[in-house]
Amino acid sequence: MARFTQTVESATALAAGTTFANVTAGASANFKLRRAILGVRAGATVPTSQQLTVDLARATARGTATTTVTGSALDPRSAASAITGLDTAWSTNPTVSATALHKFSFNSQSGMDIPAELLEEWICDQGTANGLAFRNVGNALPTGHLLTLSLEWEE
Repeated sequence: MARFTQTVESATALAAGTTFANVTAGASANFKLRRAILGVRAGATVPTSQQLTVDLARATARGTATTTVTGSALDPRSAASAITGLDTAWSTNPTVSATALHKFSFNSQSGMDIPAELLEEWICDQGTANGLAFRNVGNALPTGHLLTLSLEWEE
C-alpha cells in the first residue's frame, strides 16, 4: 500500500461543532488513516492557552466541496492518490455521524500526534460519499487562532 500525506488549516476563530477537514474516499478506492498531527497557530503571537477537543467521525455524505487538495505520495515512485482527496471548505457541509470514533483533547500551546498503526485502524470504505471528518467539538477558537492538521493515510 502506498502512503500519502496532506496538511490543512481551519478557518480562524473556528466555532465549536464545526467540521474543518474531511478525507474522502474514491469511487473505487478506500483508505486507512494512519496518522493525524493536530496543533494551533495564532499568527505572530503565542496561542491563548485553552483546552481543545477535536473528534474524528465517519462522514456519510460528502457535501459540496469548494476546496479539495490531493494527497502527496511519500514515496515518489508511488502512483497518484486514487481517493477523492481532503476537503477543507464547503458550500454545503458534509453529513457527519454524531457518534465520534475518537475524541482528541489537547492544550492549544502544545499539540497532539496521533499514530494509528497495528490495532488502531481507521478504515474508510470506497465510495465518494464516504469520509473521515475532523470537527472542533470543544471550545471555539479565539480571534486569529486556527487549527492545523497534518494527515497520513494508506491506499
